[in-house]
Amino acid sequence: MRGLAWPNGYFAPLAVVAAAGLLLCGVGLFLDPRTTFAGWLTMCLFLVGLPLGAMTVLMVHGLTGGRWGDVLRPPLRAIVATLPVALLLLLPTLARLDLVFPWAGADPALLPEAVRQKLAYLNVPFFVGRFLACALAWLVLAWLVIGWTEPDGDRSRQGTTTGYAIGLIVHGLAVTVLAIDWMLSIEPEFTSTIYAMLEAAAEVVGACALALVVLAAGRAIETMPGGEEDVALGEDVANMLFGFMLMWAYLSFMQWLIVWAGDLPEEIHWYVLRGQDGWQYLLWLLIALQFVVPFFAFLMRSVKRSHRGLLGLGAAVLAGHILDVVWRVRPSLSAAGAQVSWPDLAAFAGAGGAWYVFFLYLWARPDRIAMWRRRLVRG
Repeated sequence: MRGLAWPNGYFAPLAVVAAAGLLLCGVGLFLDPRTTFAGWLTMCLFLVGLPLGAMTVLMVHGLTGGRWGDVLRPPLRAIVATLPVALLLLLPTLARLDLVFPWAGADPALLPEAVRQKLAYLNVPFFVGRFLACALAWLVLAWLVIGWTEPDGDRSRQGTTTGYAIGLIVHGLAVTVLAIDWMLSIEPEFTSTIYAMLEAAAEVVGACALALVVLAAGRAIETMPGGEEDVALGEDVANMLFGFMLMWAYLSFMQWLIVWAGDLPEEIHWYVLRGQDGWQYLLWLLIALQFVVPFFAFLMRSVKRSHRGLLGLGAAVLAGHILDVVWRVRPSLSAAGAQVSWPDLAAFAGAGGAWYVFFLYLWARPDRIAMWRRRLVRG
């Protein structure tokens, strides 16, 4: 399974899985629309986070440079190019915001006082307007970043330090809006000043882990020279993912520590909800996959110089990232207990399969990314 030809054999089965998942989601809209939208929103937030995280890594590398970013650039560019599909998958949720957000369509008199004070910000027209503004900003940034990172493009069109810096500022503001609007407002009584940074770090971890899996599946990066003598390229990439993972772990712990020290009921409830009814087992599993196991594996040079080791590390961190998004988003959308059911699996297959088919379409032929960029301008 080497080279760029390997994805071609996966198109047909993935397309069938995606079609079956979308069909089941359609059935779920009639049988249990609330659970279907809950699963759909959770999966779509994970998918949107991948191109957003890839954009962050590309812009950071544009400022810092390094051999690790050069090898990660092709898969990251393909991930960024999937942004329009990920944003389109979010659009159905806008039609029924009342099924996932308690402040949308509810009688203000029935809402808690803390939520009523936020209704000047949390209202449907303003919510939709912010989403459209952020989507436009991200599409423009994606167009610029893909152009700036062309492997053999015109040097005059390459990104500058100022361009990358401004891009990161705009991107950071948009990700903050995404985290507040689409995640925190599901439980509008909960407040966290660190959550947006936590979401940005999680997006970077997910995008970098997926890029590592794609690279290790198609190239023997564990045997390629790295940035320093006697250092393999696979070590450089793994070390960067290790750093991103530690940043996510630090922010996750700091949010928990601040909430614990504050000892406020509306904030503690966020963790209480995710620590019972089966969600606590998901928490332990994601900690094992996204922190404990990779932490010790990243410290072993033999693992980072092994083809199977790099594939396993990337897959474990990516799986942990999926569970992290599910653990942060899905419990607040359940009426009681761990209500993960077949609509969640249908959303995973439908939305996830559709996104991944498009990603493989771009990764199999990198020249299609430039075609996407030209069509985005015409659109």
